[in-house]
Amino acid sequence: MLYGIITENLERTVGGAIFTMTALTLIALVMIRRWITTTNAERQRLGDAVREADAERMRYVAAQAALEVERSRLRRDAAAEREQLAARLATERDAMDAQFEEKRNTVVIETFATTVELVRDGLLDVNDPASYGRVIGFPTPELRQQAAEAARGRGASH
Repeated sequence: MLYGIITENLERTVGGAIFTMTALTLIALVMIRRWITTTNAERQRLGDAVREADAERMRYVAAQAALEVERSRLRRDAAAEREQLAARLATERDAMDAQFEEKRNTVVIETFATTVELVRDGLLDVNDPASYGRVIGFPTPELRQQAAEAARGRGASH
């Protein structure tokens, strides 16, 4: 192009200008292509992200394993505690049954003793079936005194 300008040759000047513009366009296109297709930085970032995701996944798997171990430990502890509570409940139930039987026996003995006292005091006549249907009052001192007087009265008449 410079040679065409110096020699005042229009064809060489235009040809040189077109050749220069084509070369500059080609260089620009090659640089743009290289800029677009060069992915070294992106590959580096992608590699870092993949490594970070793998590390996070490993931490997640480790946390899940630890959680499962903790759950199984809690299940074992709960089962052991249930067994302990069942054994304790059975022991307490046996103790309550024994206590109930003891109180029941005490009540039976007291009832028998009260019945004997009523028969002795004359408030309950075992030979008279009509006395079984009669309401017997709670043995108060007044009733005992009346029963003693009635027994003395019957004893004097026999």
